[in-house]
Amino acid sequence: MKILVPVDGSEQSMRAVAYALKKAKDHPSIEVTLLTVAYQYDVTAFDGAVLLQQLATERSQEVFKEKLEEAKKVFDAAGVKVNAELLVGDPASVIISYVEKKDIDEVIMGSRGMSPLKAAVIGSVTYKVLQNVDVPVLVVK
Repeated sequence: MKILVPVDGSEQSMRAVAYALKKAKDHPSIEVTLLTVAYQYDVTAFDGAVLLQQLATERSQEVFKEKLEEAKKVFDAAGVKVNAELLVGDPASVIISYVEKKDIDEVIMGSRGMSPLKAAVIGSVTYKVLQNVDVPVLVVK
């Protein structure tokens, strides 16, 4: 069984990591992949200055790489093997595509993440994933 855990460093995301770790410990045949998706920016304003796409995207990759490493450390500390990947793009679209291309059997994700614009009740990324994948999605609060 292949489980995907999208991570962004949020509290809910880290709860999903902990849940997936427990599941992996209970069932050693499970293959867990932690996935973080750095935002790809076209142009963004910052303190009145315009940052170019490449600079903003590179900074996003640095930040999300740190968050991915934090999540991976949870598995490493428990001695449980985990895959970790960092991709760039629209988080929901990348997660949905990843599930399809990698034959993921289940997604475990937080109810709200650290997206630029949070939805009121459930994170917009989580909502999009729920609506667009054909595998079970466990949403951790």
